[in-house]
Amino acid sequence: MFQRARQDGEALGMAAPRTCGGFMRSIRIVAAGIGLAALMAVAAGAAGAEEKALGTRLVDQMNALYGAHPGTRANHATGAVFEGTFTPAQGADALSSAVFLKGAPTPLTIRFSNAGGVPEAPDTHASVGGIRGMAIKFRLANGGENDIVCISANGFPVAAGEDFLALLQAVGASGPDAPKPTALDKFLSSHPAAAAFLAQPKPVAVSYGTQPFFGVNALKFTNAQGISKFGRYQIVPESGPAYLSDDEAAKRPPTALADNLRTALETGPVKFRLLVQLAAADDPTNDATKVWPDSRPTVELGEIAITKALDTKRVENGLLFMPTNLTKGIDVSDDPILNTRTEAYGESYARRIK
Repeated sequence: MFQRARQDGEALGMAAPRTCGGFMRSIRIVAAGIGLAALMAVAAGAAGAEEKALGTRLVDQMNALYGAHPGTRANHATGAVFEGTFTPAQGADALSSAVFLKGAPTPLTIRFSNAGGVPEAPDTHASVGGIRGMAIKFRLANGGENDIVCISANGFPVAAGEDFLALLQAVGASGPDAPKPTALDKFLSSHPAAAAFLAQPKPVAVSYGTQPFFGVNALKFTNAQGISKFGRYQIVPESGPAYLSDDEAAKRPPTALADNLRTALETGPVKFRLLVQLAAADDPTNDATKVWPDSRPTVELGEIAITKALDTKRVENGLLFMPTNLTKGIDVSDDPILNTRTEAYGESYARRIK
């Protein structure tokens, strides 16, 4: 049932809705900026004849909410692309037989991004909602690829694609003149995980290089002996996380997250540690709203070194990242959002390259 997608995928996106003031304005802004870097990916084929596929409906709804911008990602529209390398940690192949976990360093293409569908949106723009993305493409020695798609939040507001569509629809129906309680009020009251996610603090980092990232969907890692374990990625800055106050962030240039990373590269690579947090036997692998306890063990897979800034405008539209583009030794779990992402990424990409 859970087929590994043997092709690229993307971090999709959406633009900013018109929102009302106060707390509900904040909630709706963040809802608009949720990092679909974790929700979408390339159409698996066979849509029903009578109803559009879920991925298509998701992209339609995002375009209805935030506007369609031809040639631009619907979500995470603002990004910056870099090159780098991955060097495996000693013993990383004990977790998985993936080819990049042993031997020589693997070349990487990395795209950092701000959530939301507004092209050239400043780091603190309302459409971003405090969510950042980090998408990584491993250029494997065997000619294949492996993608990792992460967001800056640990967890996700909903556990299923249909619920995400319902959340987007609730946002769209909750304008400033909507009667109270709004559709969004009702949705959040019946989906406490979404309410908790949207209320979490989401400070602005000094740069993309000081921002931790999380793979919110579980994957299955299998080693050469056939032993499998479920886990979720964590990407941690080697220098440690570093954030700004809201006042400091508001005074910075609009693209400071990317600019500061480029500046840091002038003195050498900017490095992250790639980890996998392992699930306990009773931890859910099919629900991205359920964050596993910090007490769960982590395995260090290796070091990501960002080495060079690329010409983003020239290269980014040809890049497609998705969390189901996996090499042997890593497989999807029973998390239903993985398949939804695969379906919707394809729809978004097809529209973008027309």
